[in-house]
Parts: sequence; structure tokens; C-alpha cells
Amino acid sequence: MKPMQILAFVIASALASTGAVAAELIVFSAGAVKSALSLLAPAWEARSGHRLNITYAAAGDLRKKLAAGERADILILPLENFAAVEKDGLTDTAARRDLGAVGIGVAVKAGAKLPDLSNEAGVKRALLEAKSVTFMDPARGTSGKHFDEVVLPKLAIRDAVRAKATLGEGGMIAEKVARGEVEMAFHQMTELLPVQGITIVGVLPPSLQKTTVYSGAVMKAAKSPVEAAELLAFLVASEGRATFLAKGFTAP
Repeated sequence: MKPMQILAFVIASALASTGAVAAELIVFSAGAVKSALSLLAPAWEARSGHRLNITYAAAGDLRKKLAAGERADILILPLENFAAVEKDGLTDTAARRDLGAVGIGVAVKAGAKLPDLSNEAGVKRALLEAKSVTFMDPARGTSGKHFDEVVLPKLAIRDAVRAKATLGEGGMIAEKVARGEVEMAFHQMTELLPVQGITIVGVLPPSLQKTTVYSGAVMKAAKSPVEAAELLAFLVASEGRATFLAKGFTAP
């Protein structure tokens, strides 16, 4: 057995001997957090003896799940989404912890010419010259909504870019760039960094940038609220914070 498996077995055995029952926590998480949470989840499971059942999806898709009556122990979304969630009585501010912040980056295929994105003029020129681009469907993702409703109108090229855009439905949309299907991707930095076969040109300039804070909250309908709160505490403690920073987040 690997060391982590041995530790998990020892903890599970200890829980069984004391009569404690291992819980399965249901987690609904925005996809931008996956690179960090997927590393931290096994460590927390081994330490706690509990299990995590994580659903990763675009923020818009998670909101649809909530509207349809689906519930979890923990909900991880962009901070700006929690006003509506809290208004609906699904979580409360006291149960929320900020996990990390991330900005929007730009990627091209590895080996391609790198555009100058240092200012608005450079971004506009790069977008007009590109034969194709991809960004998240504005109805599904925070970065896509900002790009479509703020960046493109500000540059006065919304119609021109939308005409040649492939809207992402979730996951690592820059993989389309790696495969040569699209020239340029605009997405959260945390979802660009894991993609092989691309070059990250950089982030959008400050005047066009949006930094999104991702937060986690215990849902009021949680079946294991104590364990859920313990998981959030672990994610914002030293090991959790270090992992988030290593995966492209900044401190919230």
C-alpha cells in the first residue's frame, strides 16, 4: 500500500473501533477551483476519514442545480454569486470562507507568435487579427460573462469577435487551442495553467481585467455541517492556502 492509503486505512480503522461513522460530503464546486481542490481532497480524506463526492461544473450550471432543488454540504462559487444564494436562504455569510482569487489570462498554441497584450490597443488588435477565439459561454462562466459584456463592448468589437468565437461549456476550454481548433483562448488563469500544448501569453491589462474571488460555504441543508466546516477550515489553513497559490490563485 502507498503511504497515503496506509494512513487512510489506519484512520478508518480507528473510526470503526470508536464507533464513529465516516461521512460522505457532497461538494458542488466551480471548475476554476478543480486544480487545487483535486490535490487537497485526498489529503483531507486521509486525515479525517471522511469521503468527498465532488461535482465540478461552470458556475452557471451549479446555479441551475440549486434552482432545481439539488443540495450539497459545501458550495464553492465566485463570491459575487453568493448574494443571490444567501438571499434564497441556502447559505449564510457566517458559513462562507474565501479560498483564493484569480484573473483572466490569454493563451495561444505552443509555438505560435505571441501577441502584445500590454494595453487595450494590443488586445483589440490581437482579437481582430485572430481567425478564431474561445471564451466561456457568458451564461455559464464568470470569465465569459465579463469578457462578453465588458471587455468586448469596451473595445467596440463585440459583434466582430462573437462572429468567430467558440463558446466554452466548461472544463479546460484552452484544449481547443492546443489541438489547433481555435487560435486564442480567454479564460481563468487556473484553468489555463494545467493545459499542455499552449503558451500562456499573460493576463488581460488592468483596465480590462476582472479578478474573481472563489468562496466556499456550508449549505444550510448540509447533512454533515460540522465536517463541512472542518473541510473549509482546512482549505484556508496553511496547507490549503499554499496549494491554491501554487495552482495560480492569489490570496483573496
